[in-house]
Amino acid sequence: MVFVDIWSLSLFGAWLVSLAPACAALKSEHLPVVLWHGMGDSCCEQGSMPKVVQTLESELPGVYVKSIMVGANENDDRQRSYFDRISRQVEEVCQALQEDERLQGGFNAIGFSQGGQFLRAYVEKCNSPPVNNLVTFGSQHAGVSEWPGCRDKSDTTCFLARNLLLKGAYLSWVQNRVVQAQYYKDAKDYDTYLAKNIFLPDLNNERDIKNHTYAENMKRLQRFVMIQFRDDDMVVPRESAWFGYWNEEGIMVPLKEQPLYKEDWLGLKTLDEEGKLVFTTVPGRHMQIELAYLRDEIIPKYLRGSTDTVTAPSASAQVKRPVLIVQAY
Repeated sequence: MVFVDIWSLSLFGAWLVSLAPACAALKSEHLPVVLWHGMGDSCCEQGSMPKVVQTLESELPGVYVKSIMVGANENDDRQRSYFDRISRQVEEVCQALQEDERLQGGFNAIGFSQGGQFLRAYVEKCNSPPVNNLVTFGSQHAGVSEWPGCRDKSDTTCFLARNLLLKGAYLSWVQNRVVQAQYYKDAKDYDTYLAKNIFLPDLNNERDIKNHTYAENMKRLQRFVMIQFRDDDMVVPRESAWFGYWNEEGIMVPLKEQPLYKEDWLGLKTLDEEGKLVFTTVPGRHMQIELAYLRDEIIPKYLRGSTDTVTAPSASAQVKRPVLIVQAY
């Protein structure tokens, strides 16, 4: 004869009921979304990412959103957006995403400003779990030629990083400490850039010895969306968001006229021929993003589950268009 403990059974039933909302969320038809913020911002409560997370969760019921934090806490995360080795950050994020059980089926990713090329580094170097669609806002894919300045005049960390960069971006001790120096490119001294920059030449496969894994991982993307801000005066040149950059004569060379594209160093030509490479512009200065743009353009096209259909913007989205300043850079 089997005796049943009615009290224990009732507790077990209540426990199962309490799990129902979490289980429902895990069954979301939408792929998880991973965010990486830019310079001067942070992952969570103190930065602007909560507004992005809230918008995604509202438009994609049940979606799991992970906003990347580098370091021990949120303040450390912000500091490391100025001072750190990018390659160390990418290794840390690779491990964190690989250990996140809710990402194992793959995810979509959005990178804001420098967070865009950092997420591309994740794709090229790790991509386990894999990225489905990669969206980058105003990222410095081809580098920058100058420090844009610090909008917040009280931001001593920004001014310190800027002063170090101006003292000598290619000095070893600057390269190993200042994040922005690691994607600085002097177009008039390309050989020194290749020799001294510790991050970007490798990421873009610009050196003589190519890493073929980078191209193979990039080719696995379903979409690579590069968004350029039409009035961007912070990223110099703004065309860097589309891999455009000056040659040594000061002439702007678009991506498709570069060896990087023609010889397919990163698989971008393959993606383009398959209709997976997207170039788009948005009005406004650097990182001035309307939440309505996320709702109307990015979420329906690149983040929504395959069973959802793209619907017309709601009346509230058409009338109320709040501007979101994502970060200082």
